[in-house]
Amino acid sequence: MSESAIVLTGATGVVGMEVLARLVEREEEVIVLLRAQDRADAQGRLEATLARLWDEPRAHRVTAFAADVTEPALGLTRTDRREIRSRADRIVHCAAAVGFDQTLPDALSINALGSQRVLELANDLDDLDRVVHVSTAFVAGRHDGVFRETDLALGQSFRNTYEQSKHLGERLVVGSGLPVAIARPSIVVGDSTTGWTPAFSALYLPLRAYALGLLDTVAAVADGVVDVVPLDYVAASLLQLLDAPEAPGNTYHLVAGERAATVADVLRLAQERFAQPRAAITAAPRGAGTDALVPYFDVRTRFDDTASRALLEPHGISSEPLDALFARLMDYAEATRWGRAGTTREAAAHARAEHVLVEAA
Repeated sequence: MSESAIVLTGATGVVGMEVLARLVEREEEVIVLLRAQDRADAQGRLEATLARLWDEPRAHRVTAFAADVTEPALGLTRTDRREIRSRADRIVHCAAAVGFDQTLPDALSINALGSQRVLELANDLDDLDRVVHVSTAFVAGRHDGVFRETDLALGQSFRNTYEQSKHLGERLVVGSGLPVAIARPSIVVGDSTTGWTPAFSALYLPLRAYALGLLDTVAAVADGVVDVVPLDYVAASLLQLLDAPEAPGNTYHLVAGERAATVADVLRLAQERFAQPRAAITAAPRGAGTDALVPYFDVRTRFDDTASRALLEPHGISSEPLDALFARLMDYAEATRWGRAGTTREAAAHARAEHVLVEAA
């Protein structure tokens, strides 16, 4: 724990929320930047976020500031910016627009220009130690083959404006000259132990459709790479990047890597779980609706994570493959009716502990 504060963006998102929880649990001083009208409104949004994590409030060292990554100077007042500059020495930038159907200007305003504004804030900090920038493994776009942690611009095309804007944002980060550690998660699913997630998006969308019998045909590639990592692995890795002296200046793939599943693996796991007829795989072009549902079922990219494993595994930070996670993820999804009756992170942990105790008995 440091006496200086950590600035966190994107705390209402899936990854940012888990990062916030872990920072609170290790009693860090955290400054959360939230889109809001003023400090009071930001505090209200923070309290609503904390209520999704714990049954009782416990964030006595968290301060909320009204900010907006799409606005010049992040929309911060001069007074707030001065306070942040004097208190903080590290930034974890998780804020992002993650929709696959955004216009390019909208995606760029958050994922590229928003990152630039966060870098400007970092440059203003009196005692900057580092920035941890959360990018995505899919800056690889449609690259066919191995994509290394040192790779970025290989002439690849992109599936959507999310990938393109995150790629451009990362190029701004690399060119900033600041001490930045870049993290590239792949597809993030729930907690590996409890299954908890604050949002059922990404891989959950086709799985839910399949469970309901609505996905009998999938436009995909049978041996396409479905690289999935659990939320707790990603968050633990980000905190390690926040602490490790050697992290700034490097890029880390938070991915399944060589243990990634394929489309055929995912469909087999789903068929076994939901007792539905096997979905047919077709090479037919996908329409707009299907693109939004299964945007990453044609991936030909293998993500190398050599540097990440070297940094993380000595600290006991590693990820299980999807087939080892699948039952726990689906247990939580079905228990909460795919998010319609979601629980807090704390309640999910208690429920899992009780379930394990019952099984042991």
